[in-house]
Parts: sequence; C-alpha cells; structure tokens
Amino acid sequence: MKRRNNLLPGLILIALGAYFFARQMGWHIPLSDTLFSWPSILLIAGLLFCGQAWSNKDDGQLFSGLVMTGLGIQFHAVHTYGLWSHHWAYFTLIIGIAFLAKYFFSRRDGWVPGIILTAISILSLFYQGTVVLIRESLGSFAQYWPVLLILAGVYILFFRKK
Repeated sequence: MKRRNNLLPGLILIALGAYFFARQMGWHIPLSDTLFSWPSILLIAGLLFCGQAWSNKDDGQLFSGLVMTGLGIQFHAVHTYGLWSHHWAYFTLIIGIAFLAKYFFSRRDGWVPGIILTAISILSLFYQGTVVLIRESLGSFAQYWPVLLILAGVYILFFRKK
C-alpha cells in the first residue's frame, strides 16, 4: 500500500527531472511553453485534486478540483488558444457544473445551486437579452424581490426545522 502513496510524487519528480535534463541538453520539447504556463499548473492541480477526491471519496476535494480544472481550461481557452472570450457566465457555469458533480458524487448538497447557476449561465451565453428578459418578465414585481429575499432569510433562520 505504501508504494501506491509514493507513485504520484515519484512520477512528478521523474517528469520534472526529465524536463530539466532535456533543457540542459538543448533539446526542444514540444508544447513546453504551454505546459509550464499558469493555466496548465491550475489545470494539473485541479486534476490531481479530482483524482485524490475520487480515491478518497471526498466530495469537497472534488468540488475544488473541478473548479480549478474548469478555470484552467477557461484560461487556456481564452489566453493560450483564443477560443472564446471572457464572459462572466463561463465562471458561473464552471461552479454550477462543480456543484452538480458534487451532488452526483455524494448524493447530498449542491443540486439546487448547480441547476440554478448552470441554467443562468447557459441562458446568458446563448441569449444576449437574458437580463432584459428577466427584468421585463418580472415587471412591477421586480421592485419587491429584495423584500422576498429578506423574508426567505428570516424563514430559514427562525422557522425552518432541520
């Protein structure tokens, strides 16, 4: 069992040593600039968190790992490859997907925020008039939503039983 715990650190050290040895020898390593950029480090760290969460059955690490992986993909897509732009909905989509994955992994916590964040993100990404549509559909009700939030908070704090 101890050998399995040493597998990942050993592979990381071998890969780093091989990379630096190749650089000392003057060998060209394809994609080395991309691989050692900060989005890649974020992506790799996120994948390591996901792997650790999968082996330990820890949904908290899975959530963190998926957010880090998603952010790494997002920043690579924007900065390295120019595939899409910075849009706030990508960030809420990443968090929404992480909540849904956490729910499906542990069958607790995350279903409602995951659905809400994912739906808002998809609407915002594919329909530019989402905010206007929401504002128009609410009509005069829109001025009372802060009061509803306050009432919902009071209900949760004082009247909801666990």
